[in-house]
Amino acid sequence: MEHTSTLNISTSTTSVLPEMNTTFSNDFLPAYTLAITGTSCCLSIFGAIFIAVTYCLLREIRNFPRKLLLYLTFADLLNASGNLMGTIRYALSKEGDKFRNNSKTIHSYANRSEVCIIQSFITTFSSIASFFWTVVIAVYIFTAVVYSSHVFKSVKAECIYHLLSWGIPGVIATTAVALKVLGEDNAMVTASWCWIRSDLEPPVMTSIWMVLAGKGWEILCYLTTMTLYCLLKLTLWKRRTVHFRSLNNEFREEDNNFMFVWFVLYLLRFWGTARFVLSLTAISTNSENIGLTQFVLLNMQGIGDSSQAFWNFIIFCLCDKTVRNGIMGRCQNGSEQTPLISPIDDTDARRSRQ
Repeated sequence: MEHTSTLNISTSTTSVLPEMNTTFSNDFLPAYTLAITGTSCCLSIFGAIFIAVTYCLLREIRNFPRKLLLYLTFADLLNASGNLMGTIRYALSKEGDKFRNNSKTIHSYANRSEVCIIQSFITTFSSIASFFWTVVIAVYIFTAVVYSSHVFKSVKAECIYHLLSWGIPGVIATTAVALKVLGEDNAMVTASWCWIRSDLEPPVMTSIWMVLAGKGWEILCYLTTMTLYCLLKLTLWKRRTVHFRSLNNEFREEDNNFMFVWFVLYLLRFWGTARFVLSLTAISTNSENIGLTQFVLLNMQGIGDSSQAFWNFIIFCLCDKTVRNGIMGRCQNGSEQTPLISPIDDTDARRSRQ
């Protein structure tokens, strides 16, 4: 059966996505795909800012887990900003028609784009950093609750967290730039943003770099956080309690919401991981079902990969009674009675290190 390519990816790449004989056949990325991706990015940016603001406003929520969440939020803010940058670049490109209809033009134009490379660097760095901070949070909560250990909240430990969570992603992203592997991936495993070039030679290098620059760390994050949170849940069950606070009074009751971080990560990132797996097998399966599946997953990935900070905002702000009451109280009382930002004094600093 003859196919006309929706994604029109050269057969020399590691992924061939066949044409769907549906209404999608004339559009590489329809306007609504760009719209939902851009909206998810904007919501995530809003959520990240709100999480940071509440940390500054409300002294009562400041503890070490919340500080780690702030670092994770910054990584997610960078990621959402990079995805938004890539979506705008795609939408405003003067070569829009060629992007949709000519893969050779995609390679010759997009791979020269400095904006594409800069955006790829931002999203590669921030995505890996987000995975690292997610694991750091899981490790800290597990040790603090199960062993009541304070070792993992010391100044030395925090410095190590920063060194690993920002340093390793920085080295990987910088190496990718130096080796010129960042660029247009023709929506192989992304939505409307750039990442690893799909025209690397030999073709297998594209898949290898996708593992090194994101997917490998993502899957490792899945396995690590799932294992730790399952063990944590088992510990809580054995000790006949459901609250972290009953085992470590550093935690607030609402800090149990951290149990949902890994689950939300899975739900949001599953779509991109599924597309990555399908891209590795599409060349041998060459069926219309793969094309339709890829298109649905592409739209879901546009939402999921860009919205982690927004869902963290829902979990840690809207679903946190202390945050809700604190914000409502400040709105009701007015700025004349309550300072806009509670100072982070020495007492708060000492408490976070204990």
